[in-house]
Amino acid sequence: MIKVIIERHVAEGLETVYQETIRNLMLQITERPGFLKGDAYRDVHHPNHFYVISNWQSIESWEHWQNSPERQRLLSELAPLLEQDEKCTVLALKVSYEAKPSKFVRPTQTYTY
Repeated sequence: MIKVIIERHVAEGLETVYQETIRNLMLQITERPGFLKGDAYRDVHHPNHFYVISNWQSIESWEHWQNSPERQRLLSELAPLLEQDEKCTVLALKVSYEAKPSKFVRPTQTYTY
């Protein structure tokens, strides 16, 4: 599994339009092969900075979507709302932690890639 973080800086005053647009875009990718989950976030200290964090089955499934004509069309809808190009970061999970009811937190799962 990989995690993709997309950072976008939205032009001031267009935040509401962006949020409506990204909601529709995310609904369209739920049926994409290899897509597992996606969440959209807004930076609490910089209200025009938004992040989409999605989980994909593999780097290949993400790249297939990333380079698809459908995504390019959707990005063209977002472009007028952005101050700059989006930034994509692709992460492979190495270690997973979760809170335990103890004083010390230990890795719960370790992955190799």
